[in-house]
Amino acid sequence: MDVHAEDPVEARGRARDDAGDRRAMLGAAALLASVYAIGAVLQSAYVYANLVPGWQGVPVVSRLLANFVAIGALLVTLGALQVQRWRGPWAITGGIVAGAVVLSAVRLACQVALGVYTEPDRSTVDAEVAAGLVIGSVSAGAGVWAAAARRTLRAQARAAERETRLVQDALRALENEEVRLRRAVAEGLHASLQQRLVLLTGRIDRLADRLEATGTVAAGDVPELRAVRGEVETVRAQDVREMSRLLFPEQLEIGVVPAIRAIVRRLPPIIAVRVGASPALRAADDPADPRLTMAERLLAVRVVEEALTNALKHAAPTRLEVDLDLDGVDLVVRVRDDGGGFDPAAVTPSGTTRLRERVHLVGGTLAVVTAPGDGTTVEARLPVEALRRA
Repeated sequence: MDVHAEDPVEARGRARDDAGDRRAMLGAAALLASVYAIGAVLQSAYVYANLVPGWQGVPVVSRLLANFVAIGALLVTLGALQVQRWRGPWAITGGIVAGAVVLSAVRLACQVALGVYTEPDRSTVDAEVAAGLVIGSVSAGAGVWAAAARRTLRAQARAAERETRLVQDALRALENEEVRLRRAVAEGLHASLQQRLVLLTGRIDRLADRLEATGTVAAGDVPELRAVRGEVETVRAQDVREMSRLLFPEQLEIGVVPAIRAIVRRLPPIIAVRVGASPALRAADDPADPRLTMAERLLAVRVVEEALTNALKHAAPTRLEVDLDLDGVDLVVRVRDDGGGFDPAAVTPSGTTRLRERVHLVGGTLAVVTAPGDGTTVEARLPVEALRRA
């Protein structure tokens, strides 16, 4: 087996690039040469008909035919030699000269064969050869330049694509690292810190019991210890747990829909909440075969959290709706409330601004549609990497 065998995909890509360069070269050369050919015939017809006695019957059609046959010969030469592949000034110059010589020779031969000249003298031959060399050189040079320009633009475009991919890869790495750190901190809060607080409350209880049993303390000491113990228990049971949820939402490892349902379960029961997910989204969020990365799930949950928080703080809603769907390669997150709405021009939503910047970093969009008295709709479109690559 040849370990140096060329990748078929890369080979097809190079073949397409080469064919495109060849078309650019031949197209530019043909266009410029045709302009020269038509212009030269019209000019010679005018000069001969008006300035040279006895030359009113200049064979325009024959001259045009000779010129276009010569142009065809130029294109065949450039294509056969594959000059678009040549590199280096001397090699390129050689290809241009070869094409120009072929055009000039074929043009003169066709002019004689078609009766443009019956017995051309030396000066006529020299003039026609020189004209053919000029036309061929300029046209071939333009074709080679077009191919080179296309290569340069292609290289620049691919360099930009590589840079974009590098940025996207770096961003995904940062997102994955953020998820890892969030999980680690959340687990640390839930495990080590919470366990230490449990031990601390146990020690306070024992100390309070001992002091109460011996009766060697002031009357207010034991209740004070009990109060401290209660505060520590509150920190353990509520604050640490809430901080853990903020860092890494509950149920996120199962899916974005379970994580959002866990969030809305904490909302006041007087608010009607509906969470909807399309079949396509449920399939992409299937824990058995997830197509949403942990970072994509986390960002979707953050959008919902921000929208719900703003609604509860400012809108006094009675109903909230959360809808999740897939639209092409985008995860669409839409949160609606029936609250009072607001005037976007009169509010500086710092939290939404930060979230919008985060969404833009991954190539998504975040829109807030609202008006006083009309409620608010927050819609985010987040690209799903697995769907982009599908």
